[in-house]
Amino acid sequence: MEVKLLNIIDKNIYMDDGSFLKKIECPKNISASDLNTHPDNNLFCNLCEKNIIDAQAISEDNLVKILKEDKSTCLKISLLNPMFRFVQ
Repeated sequence: MEVKLLNIIDKNIYMDDGSFLKKIECPKNISASDLNTHPDNNLFCNLCEKNIIDAQAISEDNLVKILKEDKSTCLKISLLNPMFRFVQ
């Protein structure tokens, strides 16, 4: 499987070919410590009552598929995750 790098530029996520995937924003301005972990290891935000996808726990292909289907999907992104390239 080819490893895809997702570029993060100005709080937007783009595929390596430049296609826009998602704007990174949280209307509640929560941090990772505000999330609850369910017994099945899924993350949940009590403030907005939405499930959160931990980008560390999903493949690049699955993440791209999910974001193409629903750009409002909430993510937890680590600066250390090798699937992301932070571009300034």
